[in-house]
Amino acid sequence: MKLIHLTDTHLTTPGRTLYGIDPLARLKAAIDHIHIQHADAELCVITGDLTHWGEAAAYDSLRETLRALPLPVLPIIGNHDDRSRFRSAFPEVPTDESGFVQWTQDTSVGRFILLDTVIGDAAQGRKSAGYFDAGRVDWLCARLDAAQAEGVPVFLFMHHPPFGVGIAAFDEINLVADDALAFGALLRQYRHIRHLFFGHIHRPISGSWHGIPFSTLPATAHQSGLDFLSGTDLFTHEAPGYGVVLITPEQVTVHISDFTYRGPQIDPASERLQG
Repeated sequence: MKLIHLTDTHLTTPGRTLYGIDPLARLKAAIDHIHIQHADAELCVITGDLTHWGEAAAYDSLRETLRALPLPVLPIIGNHDDRSRFRSAFPEVPTDESGFVQWTQDTSVGRFILLDTVIGDAAQGRKSAGYFDAGRVDWLCARLDAAQAEGVPVFLFMHHPPFGVGIAAFDEINLVADDALAFGALLRQYRHIRHLFFGHIHRPISGSWHGIPFSTLPATAHQSGLDFLSGTDLFTHEAPGYGVVLITPEQVTVHISDFTYRGPQIDPASERLQG
């Protein structure tokens, strides 16, 4: 299976820039690149912060822009999103019985479980940290139990990482401590979770947590500086990216595509001929 992973598109009202870039133009460039290089992908998952201020016009713009993707799209929300406006713009996206934007999706390689880690309509002034309360823990536990009973491998997708990544400014606004502990305690009970994908950090990071491999990647919008010292948010114009994930029964491989690169592509054979 080939999966496309996008994150942190941060769309604004069309025509409005953000931190000196145009997030809509960036997303369109990513989609154009995917269309050329990866039209054979099975799915695209977007792990939150779809918009920056949660405006209805930004969601309308996102929906229209995503029509150009030649594959199904599974979007979840992040702390910059407005849940009610997202649901108005994307009424076909499933929700659970409590109204959270989370559901399961069966694929050719296993079951995707897509999670909602937002406390409320964060774009309207609520907190930036992630939340996964007892009700959502119970919801996830039931889905993990069902997949385990069926012998189906699981891939998890969420916006906020449930652990620190060593960057103080983000570690303060990842999944809050009590919810992260409960989340980790739950996942430790299962051995059929193959990978955890998240967004929020705007940087390429990979590793493992409680034995579960994880990855995140650059935003299509602005990036976060790799700053271990100041504890202050520092945004940069480093290259955006999206993930190309190749999944087999034996392996999960995550590539990051620098879709804005326009430099030379050099055939090493030509160098040998000249030598």
